[in-house]
Amino acid sequence: MASLTGNKIKDTYTSLLKVGDNSTIDGSAQALTDGAGNALGLTLTNTGIIVSTNKGTLIGTSSTGEVSSTMIADNAVTATQLNISGNGTSGQLIQSDGDGSFSYTAASSGDITGVTAGTGLSGGGTSGAVTVSLGASTTNSFTMGGNGSTGGVTVNDGSIQVRTGTGNVAEMRMYCESSNAHYQTIKAAPHSAASSAVLTLPTATGTLVATGDTGSVAAGMIAADAVGYSKLGAEFTSIVALGSGTEVNWANGQVFTKTLGANTALTFTGVQTGMQINLVISGNYSLTLPTSVKEITANYAGADGEQLISIVSTNGNTEQFATINKVV
Repeated sequence: MASLTGNKIKDTYTSLLKVGDNSTIDGSAQALTDGAGNALGLTLTNTGIIVSTNKGTLIGTSSTGEVSSTMIADNAVTATQLNISGNGTSGQLIQSDGDGSFSYTAASSGDITGVTAGTGLSGGGTSGAVTVSLGASTTNSFTMGGNGSTGGVTVNDGSIQVRTGTGNVAEMRMYCESSNAHYQTIKAAPHSAASSAVLTLPTATGTLVATGDTGSVAAGMIAADAVGYSKLGAEFTSIVALGSGTEVNWANGQVFTKTLGANTALTFTGVQTGMQINLVISGNYSLTLPTSVKEITANYAGADGEQLISIVSTNGNTEQFATINKVV
């Protein structure tokens, strides 16, 4: 350090240190300057704390302050700097004792030295991050989703099993081709139905028809003797009283009744080839049937009382044949 002896004070201003306000140094941080008043980037208190206004606080050997990790040199922290006794032995690991201190412990055996992908898997490795993926194909069955046993989808050779642990019946959803905007759902029957039914798909291409559909099924899909009386339409089972009307709609009934109150001409609608109706007519007036009707036996005679006229269509609305029978 250079001596000031023999130098004039005015010539050494720039080599001297002073506080910026030229007052007594106290507990507040005061800026340091050289003798000429040039700032040095440091502050000083009478407790001995020097702070760099650019870099932070200077730490002394007896200070209780802390330094950042970037200020610690690589390999600088050894057992001496840790709260741990001794240096341990080769292969030991350091563990926390939970009270701010550390101790040495032996490394556990059974370290993973490599991961090998099994059947149906790809990937694996012996070091670093190891990834194992499901292969493009596998001969093993596997379950995905759910808990892997009572819930989830199991894929096995020739079988897909959908189990549920949600409390709801299992279902499959199939979405439409436009942004998955719509889907149809196939659901299992509830537990209360106790059903283990097997549904077999048809052998021919077509559309499945549900009970809520308005579509129809082919005749070949109806079992023999499956159509009983209760399944027949109104044109086979209903009795229609014509009242004052004269129109006979074959689609509405099988039997039509009418009591004539005047000479009457009937008209037919809804006639299809092979259909048959029965007219029960009474009243002592003349009855005229449509010109398409060919009367095989007798003519209606009101004086003879109630009469049964049975008519069958042989050519739609164009031709029908009638037989007339009177009550004797």
